[in-house]
Amino acid sequence: MRVLHTADWHLGKTLRGVSLHEDHAHVLDQVFKAVVDEGIEVLLIAGDVYDKASPSEAAMKLYSDFLERVHEQTDAAIVVIAGNHDSGQRLGTASKLFDRRRILVRGPIERDETPLVLEDEHGKIAISALPYGEIYAARRAFEAEDIRSPEDVLRAQIEAARTRVPDDARWIVVAHAFVTNCQPTETERRLSVGTVETVSAAIFEDANYVALGHLHRPQTAGGNTIRYSGSPLAFGFDEAGTTKSMTVFDLDGQGQVINLKTVDFEPLRHVREVKGLLEDLVSEAKANPSEDYIRAILRDDGALIEPAAQLRPHYPNILQTLREKKQDLVMSSAGRAQSRLDDPVGVIGEFLTYVRGEGATEHEEGVVKSVLDRPVLEDAK
Repeated sequence: MRVLHTADWHLGKTLRGVSLHEDHAHVLDQVFKAVVDEGIEVLLIAGDVYDKASPSEAAMKLYSDFLERVHEQTDAAIVVIAGNHDSGQRLGTASKLFDRRRILVRGPIERDETPLVLEDEHGKIAISALPYGEIYAARRAFEAEDIRSPEDVLRAQIEAARTRVPDDARWIVVAHAFVTNCQPTETERRLSVGTVETVSAAIFEDANYVALGHLHRPQTAGGNTIRYSGSPLAFGFDEAGTTKSMTVFDLDGQGQVINLKTVDFEPLRHVREVKGLLEDLVSEAKANPSEDYIRAILRDDGALIEPAAQLRPHYPNILQTLREKKQDLVMSSAGRAQSRLDDPVGVIGEFLTYVRGEGATEHEEGVVKSVLDRPVLEDAK
């Protein structure tokens, strides 16, 4: 059976205030094309379908139109789970109206972990869809007060799911979690506050393949058959220049994962950084204009006049400009000034360090002190 694994669509997300709706529509077309071109029999969507618990109408339409398209124009089965960004209740609405022989959408966490059971020429394949669930929701669902961490939640789900897998079936698990020793990006929301948020890969013992969501970098998680497909788009500049992909594999009659490969996404607009002196960057932008999402790292030392405005005619989607020295600036954990308020020279020096990457020069300190030493004259009335 041929399977396509994708996750973390985050429909409705913006990048520094700019809508990614067109970008999402572009990559969903590529998911559909992969379903058709690769002869996919099962499509797995491992959580974070939406970026917010209350998605926009445009985001919901994008999702529903995609599901309808796959259902009507292909024979692929579809399995979807809620991630930590989704509202499980919203995602699971009307799921009982779906064709239960082909579609399994799991929203809220539940004690009944009934899998979607499919058959090929070798027998049965059970697909357990384990949605993300908060600790207290899991305690209520499983009537277990000893659930205290994301790993406890997932362990309860796995144990419940394992009891519903037919004895002779191969087993695929779809889950949304942060597996230990995997690499996050700057855009994932924490899964837990005050407890260890990671889970061990050993929790997935006996599963033939584990399709994970939550982390946006494509990667394995303790084994080649426990994998994150990653997100279809780069959602932050720490992912600039990275290649996004979805995962395709076959599950053979013995439950072995074979013919595993990744299918790269081609984004409508890339997320990338440009570095250099402003004058050089403007010249490069004029010669090679682009609609990519761009962050400019400026290597100039002196004052600059509206650098983003100078680049925008050629880079309409320039989203951020930074000074290179500021990139390496180390701030206090609270981000507050360390100088006392009765030390204005120190405060001004820290401000200049934050803005341009270096403190006040000897000349600038002299200017500040000369102004501070002037007598204060009260207005005559």
